[in-house]
Amino acid sequence: IVEEAATRGIPVMAHAHGDEGAYAAVAAGVKSIEHGTYLSDSTLRLMKQRGTWLVPTLSTIVDLTQPGGDYDDPVLVLRGQHMAPRIEDTIRRAHAMGIRLAAGADTDYGVESVTRISHEVMRLRALGLTSVEALATATSGAAELLGIGARTGRVAEGYEADLIVLEGNPLDDPAWLQDALIVVTNGRVALNRLPFGRRAVR
Repeated sequence: IVEEAATRGIPVMAHAHGDEGAYAAVAAGVKSIEHGTYLSDSTLRLMKQRGTWLVPTLSTIVDLTQPGGDYDDPVLVLRGQHMAPRIEDTIRRAHAMGIRLAAGADTDYGVESVTRISHEVMRLRALGLTSVEALATATSGAAELLGIGARTGRVAEGYEADLIVLEGNPLDDPAWLQDALIVVTNGRVALNRLPFGRRAVR
């Protein structure tokens, strides 16, 4: 399946928490590993050699540990408590090896979801990525992984782009990403909350 998809230019991504399945998927030629909670150094080295991406979905795993989230289940709370420190270790080792990371969420990302890509950027930054690296996981890096980096993922002439205006600089603090004041999509303003924090002039 992986080889056939590759001939069509379709990136194949593999869901894998465990190391053995992830290693087999990387050896078969997948484009990325989603989660990768328990990856060994040998699997990470193979990922580096093959150019395989890691999409850790750390925020989703953290969500497992917290009641009232997207996965509100006491059994998953216990599972998440075991998984969270291990995936954080995997992320640190992958980053140190130079493996490309992309931000992702393992939910339907609906209006009632409490997990957001901004949380992933914040957590990746806290684990040692630079501000630029962390932002790239959700923009240019994600577009490259999905095979659409030649037309979106960055602000440049001729590129498709959704733009947001924030109150502060996310390079200083990625937490600013949580509260967009203006959203521009497909060439039109979809949300405008300005002036923000000022009383309307009558």
